[in-house]
Amino acid sequence: MVLETLYCGDICPVEQAVPQDKEYRKMTKKTGQLLDELSEKLTKEQMELVNNFHMHLIKTNCMELEAQFQYGFALGMLLMKDVYELPFLDKKME
Repeated sequence: MVLETLYCGDICPVEQAVPQDKEYRKMTKKTGQLLDELSEKLTKEQMELVNNFHMHLIKTNCMELEAQFQYGFALGMLLMKDVYELPFLDKKME
């Protein structure tokens, strides 16, 4: 049951919703390769700056994803509310 799973803390969309697209896997692999390449070519200080920049982008992206998730969930609930309030729906269920 979803409510039980939610109550027990077993639902964590940020951990469970990982793109299965092959292109996503290629892109994450390429990101790692590019970071490795930068690590080989840059000084320690420069690489630290790159890593700080990368972490900043990741944190910003996570904040955007959280806001989009909240908006999408709220929109879905509003859509459900509107559907259940349709006047012809009550007549068919009587």
